[in-house]
This record gives sequence, structure tokens and C-alpha cells, in this order.
Amino acid sequence: MFRKVLFPTDFSEGSYRAAKRFEKTNEVPVGEVILLHVIDEGTLEDLLNGYSLLYEDEEVELEEIEKKLEEKVMEKLQAKVEDVKKTFRAEKVTPMVRFGLPWEEIVKVAEEEDVSLIILPTHGKLGFSKELIGSTAMRVLKKTYRPVLLIKPKCRCGDEE
Repeated sequence: MFRKVLFPTDFSEGSYRAAKRFEKTNEVPVGEVILLHVIDEGTLEDLLNGYSLLYEDEEVELEEIEKKLEEKVMEKLQAKVEDVKKTFRAEKVTPMVRFGLPWEEIVKVAEEEDVSLIILPTHGKLGFSKELIGSTAMRVLKKTYRPVLLIKPKCRCGDEE
């Protein structure tokens, strides 16, 4: 049994397909899944870039935006909990939202939660890239000491839905 699995998601088709491929090939139950979404600090900066003139207090506005984003993301994660529980055959699913650089937060959460496995799709929202492996997955692989299972969202192995 996998004691605790970290499954970061960007809500992309790639994440969904990776979970489904894991479901088809995994024969071992999972104790707990940490379902993580990282709100990229770069995306947040882009949202605010050029709009600071509209705010009376930029810091207060940023806090409000972060709070609203966190609430919306948590709602999306909560909506996925039962599906993730079934897909991973997990006893428990814990949704989690973080702010920061996705690869850094994935590595931090893996350590903080003492996970036994990190499951990552090789490509997420930027899956159109011609690179062999996505930059977030590559950085996590280089920076963590935890076992990482990289799953290609698509393959030519006849198991596509």
C-alpha cells in the first residue's frame, strides 16, 4: 500500500489523463492522497500587472484576490475529492492550496507531508510544448528526494479512452 501520495493538479486534461492511467495500472491501494493545486505567483503578478493604478491600497487588494482565488480553487478541489478517492482507491483525500512556484511548493508539500510517492503528469497546461518533459515535472524530479512517478498523459499503448 502507498501510505501517502501527493497528486498535484493544474486542472488540465493532462492531469486528468495521468490520474486515469495510474488507475488502470495501479494494483496497490493508497492510504491518503494529498490533492494539491499551486496558484502560480507569476500568474498572480500578471493579474495585477498594470492595474495597480486602480487600487487605493495594492496590498489589501492583493490579499482579497488571493483569498478569492484560494476559495475558488478549494471549491474545485473539493468537487474532485470523491473522484480522486475512487481513482486512487484511497481511504482519504486531503485537498490543499498553496501560493508560489509550482515546482517549489510541490517539493515543500512532499517533505512537509512525508509522502511516499509524488505522481506527476509529464505535461500539464503547457502540454503543447515539444519538450520531452514539462519544466515543472523536471524541476520536481531534480529537487526532491521523494520517489516520483512521471506519467505521460498520452501514449500509443492502446489504453487511451
